[in-house]
Parts: sequence; structure tokens; C-alpha cells
Amino acid sequence: MNRMLSSAKSKGFTLIEVMVVIVIISIIASLIVLNVDGVDQRKAMQAREMLLLDLKQINREANDQARIYALDLHAATDVTAAQYGLVEYIPVQPDTEQRIRVIDAKPWKDVTDFSRRNLPDQVSFSIEPQDHQFQDANNADLLGNNAPKLIWFGNGEAKPVIIQMYYQQKPVGGVIRVDYLGKVDEEK
Repeated sequence: MNRMLSSAKSKGFTLIEVMVVIVIISIIASLIVLNVDGVDQRKAMQAREMLLLDLKQINREANDQARIYALDLHAATDVTAAQYGLVEYIPVQPDTEQRIRVIDAKPWKDVTDFSRRNLPDQVSFSIEPQDHQFQDANNADLLGNNAPKLIWFGNGEAKPVIIQMYYQQKPVGGVIRVDYLGKVDEEK
């Protein structure tokens, strides 16, 4: 009887009970940490899907309206997130009266119907032009070194490129290809 009374008075946890609680807490903590990183990864994947949809929409609009569009990419800075927008090529018309060309006039104008898309933090993408020779093309505004890397010419053609989306400098998904006919394909 003395033995039962002494064991009933002793309070506390055994070593096994303490270890089980520690293991459970560590598993829950690791799931929370993984989930926080997973949210950002999902945001990067959503941004990639939005870019794909935008590229397909721009291709359709350029062909339907016979306009020359280009993707305008702005890299992230300390104060702004990375973003992309749509610009349209409007050739500079020389002034017929003065016969001079305004130096400040730029042929690429923002498209007001397409709002700039901000990318999530630590998300960016690169555009790598592919080699393609356009027959009888000589417009430096469209094909020169200062021209945007991705252009839809409005006649069903485009400058072929490969686009890769990155999250924390690591690739997100496969590359996105735009061929010379403007077709947008993604590798999975």
C-alpha cells in the first residue's frame, strides 16, 4: 500500500513523454517553415502562368490589329519590384515643314490598355533572343541592338526568344519559347 501512495504522489513526465512532445513540436515547426517557402514558390508559378497568358493574348492582339508590339521588361531595383509591360512601335514621322527629326521622340510607346504587371519579390525572368534572319528587313528600330528582345510584328511573325522565369535565382518551371511565327510554347 505504501508503494501505491508513493507512486501516486510523484508527479512529472517520463523521458519518453518529453521526447515525444519534442518530436511532435519539431515536425510541426518544420511543416510551417516549408509552407512559408512554398507560398512564395506558388506565387512565382502564378506569375509564370500569368506571363504565359499575357504572351498568348499579346500575340493574338498584335495579329488581329496588325500592330507591332513588344514586351518591355524592367528589372527589380531596391525600391521597385520587377515588372513588365507592353509597348507599341509607332514610327517617328519627320516634320514635313521643317524637315528635321525630333531627337527626343522615341518610337516605342506604352500601350495604355495593358497595365504593367508587377512580379512577386525575388521573382524575375530573362529573355534570350534566338537567331533568325528576317528576309528584306532593315529597320534598326525593330531589329537593331536597341530594339526590345521580344517583338510581335503584327503580320504573324515575331522575334524568336526563350524566356526563363526565376525565383531566388533558381529556375521556375520549364522555359517558354516564342517561335518566329509568334507561337507560345512551354516546356514542362
